[in-house]
Amino acid sequence: MSATEYTPRQQHPPPAPNQVPHQERPKILFQGNSFTLNMYEDWQDETLYTILGPVTDGIQHNVNVVMNRDVPAPTLVDFADWNVASVEEELKGCRVLKREQVKLDNGMPAIKAIFRWYPSEAMRIFQEQIYVLVGTTGFTLTASFTKKTRKTLGPSVERMMLSFTPRQAGK
Repeated sequence: MSATEYTPRQQHPPPAPNQVPHQERPKILFQGNSFTLNMYEDWQDETLYTILGPVTDGIQHNVNVVMNRDVPAPTLVDFADWNVASVEEELKGCRVLKREQVKLDNGMPAIKAIFRWYPSEAMRIFQEQIYVLVGTTGFTLTASFTKKTRKTLGPSVERMMLSFTPRQAGK
């Protein structure tokens, strides 16, 4: 087919009588960082933010913020346990070095875990995660470091992570 030819898209059958077409469904306004869009009510936001930092000592530093709605954990400790188990399962050879309750700058309780793992024989990575639970919405903040950058960049990155303030439900 040449660039000037046009082939119409395949027509879809009309919706069953008990189904409402998407264009007639109620919409909610989704607000992202630097954009908004109308999202249908039966769609769900599973946001992942990556905040890029410097490339230092051979790795791209960043802070990832993952939001999970309707987490099956009733308490912050359960949410942290679930996340720590996931990290240990995903990162073979990973070891938890530290796990403690902390408070965010806004006073909210959180749990911090620090892991060490070897993605290759020549590289050792330290990963810090902070877990926050607001109702049934869980947030996981993650930053990774080398041994050197854990000491140089680590304190400022941790301060940035502890400044996290989730928007309360309905706001």
